[in-house]
Amino acid sequence: MVLLTRGKDRALLARLAALGIEAAEVALLEQVDLPALARLPQRLKEGWDYVAVTSKEGARRLLRAWEEAGRPFLRVAAVGEGTGKVLAEGGLFPAFVPERATARDLAQGFPEARRVLFVAGDLAGRDLEEGLRARGVLAEREEVYATRERDLAPEEVALLERAEVVAFFSPSGARAFARWTGRRPQAAAIGPSTGEEARRLGFPVVEAESPGLEGLFRAILRVLGR
Repeated sequence: MVLLTRGKDRALLARLAALGIEAAEVALLEQVDLPALARLPQRLKEGWDYVAVTSKEGARRLLRAWEEAGRPFLRVAAVGEGTGKVLAEGGLFPAFVPERATARDLAQGFPEARRVLFVAGDLAGRDLEEGLRARGVLAEREEVYATRERDLAPEEVALLERAEVVAFFSPSGARAFARWTGRRPQAAAIGPSTGEEARRLGFPVVEAESPGLEGLFRAILRVLGR
């Protein structure tokens, strides 16, 4: 059985089912708003060259703040197609999306800018800020949500114990799984930082060749020998 660990991936479950692969999902993590979200609408009006976002959760909160601020003109840089799609569906079309969906690639390919507001979660890495500052860009970080481990129901823990392949979407997801059980099934990781953390925790890992859901889907199939 393949276990997806984000709890928001019904399309991926359906793709696996269509191939006759048993799959289930358990959300190991949840996101909660931080106080900085309340001041984000005002911050969006401060004349930034770009606003950057590196997650779907960040994109959803950026959209809420943008609406509350009266939809001011913004240039937004998004880490990948999934994050960009969330923004576009809310009417805020990203001005820049890198070819590879990593914060490091976002920083390296970032358009010319002097001031960038990074709308982030508490677990977001520092690659974007450090990459921008190395180019002489003032990057300010605003943490608007936090990621916390969920309390799992007994039936959810039972799924963790049954999993033959586990799909990880973030380093924190790998850590959460490892705290609930001593089992270390084969793992498919969505990107390099997730793969690195899963290996550190003792999982045999196949890493997505390209960051994102399509890459993860193909990594799952490779684990299964498909």
